[in-house]
Amino acid sequence: MPVHFEPNFDKKAMSTKNQLLAQYDLHDVLFNNVIDNINDDEANKCIVEPLNSIKWLAGHLLWAQRSLIRIGGAQVEIPWTGHFLTAQGSTEEERKMPKGEFPTIEQIRNKWNETSVAIREGLANLPEEALNAVIEGRHPVTPFDNTVAGLWAFINDHQAYHIGQIGILRRALGKDAMQYFMKAEEVKA
Repeated sequence: MPVHFEPNFDKKAMSTKNQLLAQYDLHDVLFNNVIDNINDDEANKCIVEPLNSIKWLAGHLLWAQRSLIRIGGAQVEIPWTGHFLTAQGSTEEERKMPKGEFPTIEQIRNKWNETSVAIREGLANLPEEALNAVIEGRHPVTPFDNTVAGLWAFINDHQAYHIGQIGILRRALGKDAMQYFMKAEEVKA
């Protein structure tokens, strides 16, 4: 069932951190909504080569949460990292990990929801000054600077991009369009 978006920050004070948190909160809702009413068989389908399946994209979104875990210092683990990584955003050690069995789309959703609260809490507790800290290494997209805020902004953009891809694939499966927002009474029903 789609989830209702309830901002968890002071709307009057939209600091850089609050803007990034607002995006995180929105992606948390949209992730759940975009995979709503998709079963594992549908999630495994490749609509047309060389497109990724919904399951791979959902798992990749979960995999990308690792960067936000590192930024906010959350004490959570993301399983299945070897299944959904890309060469650009992973270490050699991760690429060589044995893969094992793929999780179901429901397991991916459950892990996302199990970890998202702790990830958000870590991000919310990050001091505003920490956003300007320079990070080691470069992240993949140049409009963003090499600060914590730049990396966080890139991850937010990454999440939106892949949520949009899943939205297109769900329509190709004949599903209703993803719901952006639901009324609170619809969520409780």
